[in-house]
Amino acid sequence: MTTSGNILIGGQNGRLLFMDAAMANRHGIISGATGTGKTVTLQVLAEAFSGLGVPVFMADIKGDLSGLGNAGSSNEHITSRVQSIGMENYRNHANPVVFWDLFGKSGHPIRTAISDMGPLLLSSLLELNDTQTGILYSGFKIADDHGLLLLDLKDLRSLLSWMGDNARELKSDYGNISSASIGAIQRRLLVLEQQGAEHFFGEPALQLEDLGKTDFSGNGVISILDATDLVNQSPRLYATFLL
Repeated sequence: MTTSGNILIGGQNGRLLFMDAAMANRHGIISGATGTGKTVTLQVLAEAFSGLGVPVFMADIKGDLSGLGNAGSSNEHITSRVQSIGMENYRNHANPVVFWDLFGKSGHPIRTAISDMGPLLLSSLLELNDTQTGILYSGFKIADDHGLLLLDLKDLRSLLSWMGDNARELKSDYGNISSASIGAIQRRLLVLEQQGAEHFFGEPALQLEDLGKTDFSGNGVISILDATDLVNQSPRLYATFLL
């Protein structure tokens, strides 16, 4: 619930507690023991920002945020709570929600090109050492110099194989390229692919604008990433995506 740029976040004994929405660009943390209302607080904030026309992105690692897309149903507890804090004009309503999933199972698939990710994030994702990271940077520079677009893991593996085969010719322009380091990077890519990363790299690439939309009524769209499998199967891929 919002009123005049304020967000209702709670209340007690007939008094409502509001947060100034203009202050919401500050960093914050919601903490507490299990069952104290952290998830509900996040949902309340998301609904309020949406009502103000502010798009929202949420990562759902437990699968309990999807209800934002449906209108809630009243019960005695909710009715009692609304009355006790003096909340007026309360009504249940659905929110504009878009679901995303890196694996494309329970939401729109999320894609990004290898070229868009860049060597810095990719080397962190692969946990490469300094030597291997340098070779990865060389690979991206070679791709740029030759107008090559790296879309997916197959493109990157092919480039690395070509670099290994032509290491002597490339040495003067791009530095020493050892076959051992190339092999180590290739093995890391295979592990990453087994964790499901092949679903993430490719086109069409996700744009930030895709997560910043409003609906026809001017409400901010709430984008929810289903990360229930992602966190368990490939936590580094999850962290890299957020970065």
